[in-house]
Amino acid sequence: MARTHHDAPVVRFYQLANMPLQAALLTILSKAWQRGMRICLLAGDAQQAQYLDEMLWSMPPPQQFLAHGLWSGAEAARQPILISLEAEDLNQATLLIMAAPRIVENPARFDMVIDFVAGSDAQAVRASRERYRHYRQLGCRMEYWLQGEYGEWQRQDTGVKEELK
Repeated sequence: MARTHHDAPVVRFYQLANMPLQAALLTILSKAWQRGMRICLLAGDAQQAQYLDEMLWSMPPPQQFLAHGLWSGAEAARQPILISLEAEDLNQATLLIMAAPRIVENPARFDMVIDFVAGSDAQAVRASRERYRHYRQLGCRMEYWLQGEYGEWQRQDTGVKEELK
């Protein structure tokens, strides 16, 4: 386990409104990578994992290259961003980013879990509420962030804004 904190893990939900998932993923991955965090990027299936790998290899300028690899690669443990099908810390990840909505049974392997909610999809919102309840019942520290009109994120319980541009 690569956790750096002894506190309960933070589970942060981002409700997407004006930004597609791909753009939010790239923004959050870039910020975490710049901060030196090790990341497990959890794909829903092998096809999505391959898509994410290709997306990270072909980012247009001015995006910077994000060093990454697939869980099946020979150097998986050395990758700062590891695209995986399981919520594991094979690369000593402290941050788990969900590229597909699903419940993680053991979020305590990580300091933080980031999940996304498609705000315009009522079924996706209902499913995210189930995940939220699951993590809260496990004792995780919960955060919920809504996206503003210009792409900024506002934490719902504090009013703190964070730019993700």
